[in-house]
Amino acid sequence: MNPVVTAIIPTFRRPALLERSVGSVLAQDYRPLELIVVDDSSGDSTPEMLAGFATLAQAAGVEYRWCTVPNGGPGPARNHAMKLAQGEYFAFLDDDDAWLPGKITRQVAAMQAEPDAGASFTRFVHVGKEDRPKPSAESMQDGWVFESLCTGSTRAHIQTLMISRAAFVATGGFGALRQWEDTEFELRLALLAPFVAVPDVLTVITPAPDSISREAGLEGDLRRDREKLDFLAQFVAAHGRHPRFSMMAAQTLRARIYDEHIKHLLWLGRVREARAAHEQAMSECGPHPLLQRLRRKLLRARVAGWFGLRVRRPGN
Repeated sequence: MNPVVTAIIPTFRRPALLERSVGSVLAQDYRPLELIVVDDSSGDSTPEMLAGFATLAQAAGVEYRWCTVPNGGPGPARNHAMKLAQGEYFAFLDDDDAWLPGKITRQVAAMQAEPDAGASFTRFVHVGKEDRPKPSAESMQDGWVFESLCTGSTRAHIQTLMISRAAFVATGGFGALRQWEDTEFELRLALLAPFVAVPDVLTVITPAPDSISREAGLEGDLRRDREKLDFLAQFVAAHGRHPRFSMMAAQTLRARIYDEHIKHLLWLGRVREARAAHEQAMSECGPHPLLQRLRRKLLRARVAGWFGLRVRRPGN
């Protein structure tokens, strides 16, 4: 008999989007399948919307339940769902995204073929860019992926992720971070178990304009950059002695965060702050190639400032 898979969707104030995400779970061909949706105290019409899916789930042969929890962010919401779950495997989906047909079937097969794997992940597309799946098939890296998660060569987005119950128990679940909770979880998981890559494109990501990652524009980006740098320092302090931890990889991740932070400052025209951040980054990360490449951009921004101009954000 097939193992039970539990699909988990945390949601907060997006009732209009749930039909797509929930529908993509109910359309999966894998059974037995359980779906748990956790309302993070939306305080709107979300409960009524969730209650309305019961009949559809029953017709699809999917065990369905939903609940409301005190507002705590997506990490605690997922943890609550996993405490209720009956599945041997857990698969995660955000309320603004969708799975393509066959995703669960393909991932269960991949994980059963690699019984030591704690997680599997798939390729994905962004809405409107369906002809450009990410990452490229030849760049899909799996196995012990802590280093490649840090460098970005492994892109195991939470919407693509399936984990075993044993992996969840080993990690202790998600943290209470309001952002990057998925990255923090995956980095911890990558120290404990190998991942298996599924090269098929099986997930559709639709960035919502009200997502946490888009709040307050560039000023919000700056705040989130600082929070990521603080998080990474805490992660290194907590896990730096683990035998699979790589300080070089962690420094690369830190350089990637600084790279984005400095660009955000430049796009705001805050060149002096960007130069100071670059000096700080070099002192913390060393002469990383990402930071070396920023020198030219900083020089262009400085010259542009002499004429009252600023470096423009790509696409603007």
